Amino acid sequence: IGGVGKTTLLKRINNFMEGLGYEIVIFMVVSENGSIEGIQKDMMIRLGMKVENTTYLQREGIIRRCLNDKKFVLLLDDIWKEWDLEEVGVPIHGNNKNYKIIFTTRSRSVCDQVQAKRIKIECLNNEEAWELFKTTVGETILNSTIEIKRIGEQVAQECGGLPLAL
Repeated sequence: IGGVGKTTLLKRINNFMEGLGYEIVIFMVVSENGSIEGIQKDMMIRLGMKVENTTYLQREGIIRRCLNDKKFVLLLDDIWKEWDLEEVGVPIHGNNKNYKIIFTTRSRSVCDQVQAKRIKIECLNNEEAWELFKTTVGETILNSTIEIKRIGEQVAQECGGLPLAL
């Protein structure tokens, strides 16, 4: 479901991966209306390359050459359907095995189609959400006004909990 914290978790993974020795870390939002052309262009921009006046095949080759034999991580947020990443230019079938592809989706079938390992993100219950809020905000701020405490309790109860994050 939407709003459980998939994007937030992926952003944290992005920050973590940048410190693990990967040469290239790319975070991209694909969304429901995404296209191969759009993915290629976004990827080239994130790689610091010129997009203007390039064809689909040129972009594919440029991306492939840039990522080939590199240690890279590709983080794709909000995937709605299966994408052929080789068509985009991501070299996933060559000799390079020094890459990770991590994506978020609301669709179990997308995970099944690409034979991905699934990690289900679930919400905290109200009590866990309240404890997380208190820990995050801190006692000093929480006790500074009755309004902050009231809003925090309301959020924890009305939203059915906050997303569970690793």
